[in-house]
Amino acid sequence: MDITCNYCNGSGTLEGVPCTYCGGDGQVSLTDDDFKHQLRGGMGNRGRLITGQVWTAILTKVADVEDKVNDVIDKCNDIMEKLNE
Repeated sequence: MDITCNYCNGSGTLEGVPCTYCGGDGQVSLTDDDFKHQLRGGMGNRGRLITGQVWTAILTKVADVEDKVNDVIDKCNDIMEKLNE
């Protein structure tokens, strides 16, 4: 799962050079060591921003999974209705 780089704000450049935290693509994977550096170096407002981004990313994925599970449940219910006819 990726979040927008907090150092370059997703632009991929920091002060005119490729951002070293995200490798220049503007995204940081939550499992990447660069994310840990951003979190450690970004306490205060930056740390809160990163925490908010992480929760937003996680909750968005959870909502997507919930939608898919609901679709599967609806299909299962349709099948059960057909079987009960």
